[in-house]
Amino acid sequence: MNGFKGHGCRKGWRGGRPPVPRRVEFFYGNIVFIPSTLYFQHSVFNGIVLFHDELEAFRLAYLEGLNVREASARMNVSEATYWRILDSARRKIAEALAYTKPIIILPREPPRETPPDIEGDEKKS
Repeated sequence: MNGFKGHGCRKGWRGGRPPVPRRVEFFYGNIVFIPSTLYFQHSVFNGIVLFHDELEAFRLAYLEGLNVREASARMNVSEATYWRILDSARRKIAEALAYTKPIIILPREPPRETPPDIEGDEKKS
């Protein structure tokens, strides 16, 4: 008496639904995202520029598992600003993975060649 008897007996049946094949529209092949220390122009290199604050927001949310309130406090920004930064990072990373673009991590402002003058350090003539 194998099979379903109509009263909840699952003897002889599989443990669940068979897996449904997943639809993938593109075949990407083997891709490696190589970190680079060089500063590339976005228009020339055609990569995704991920800024340090976006990477930090992404790290706090997904690696450390912090909620919005805790992560925004760690980054010293408002919760709304943190959410916008995180959303921007997620979109950029998704675009880079979906369209096989390199990810370039840069600071928001390029480093200055000479530090700005500090008012207290100016020499008086």
